[in-house]
Amino acid sequence: MNQAELDLFNDKLDAHAKEVERFHGEVANVTRQIANCDKLVRLANTGLSQIDHKIAEAVRVSAEARAIADEAGAQASAAATTATQAAVGAMVAQLQDATEAARKTSLSLNILQFKTGGWIAVYTVLVLLCCLATGALTSWALRGNALTPEQAHYVELGKAHEALLANASDRELKQITAIRNRPPKKDQDK
Repeated sequence: MNQAELDLFNDKLDAHAKEVERFHGEVANVTRQIANCDKLVRLANTGLSQIDHKIAEAVRVSAEARAIADEAGAQASAAATTATQAAVGAMVAQLQDATEAARKTSLSLNILQFKTGGWIAVYTVLVLLCCLATGALTSWALRGNALTPEQAHYVELGKAHEALLANASDRELKQITAIRNRPPKKDQDK
């Protein structure tokens, strides 16, 4: 083999090494996006219990308001004097305040869930578009080159995540959005 052939071989070897390095970078990119999808699903699962807690709290407030209403009704029926009627009137006003607060809390939760669902839907579409763009870019970069078993595994894992997001129900998307839009924990405690 002469020097020109050896130089040509080394140039081809260097070009192939650069292509392999670029491909590994793209695979790492896909892996990061898949990890982001996993993180979103974990966040969604974590937030489901918090959303359930908020709903249970709203139900409890409503039950307390109903109990106060029942008590106020019993006192009103037993009242015989103007002073007793005034006390019942004050209790009814408090009950109305509590009921209004419960109604506003429930309305606020419904609006928050709607907004959260919208943001989750937008985020899901963006993630899917990124996954599709990354897949197209990887496919273009490979142009028929064989994948290693590890790379094929990552491709299948990406497809599985994409299928999970694509098949998510509106309720799941709303819950994921609710989790993303939830204020920081220390603000909730105040």
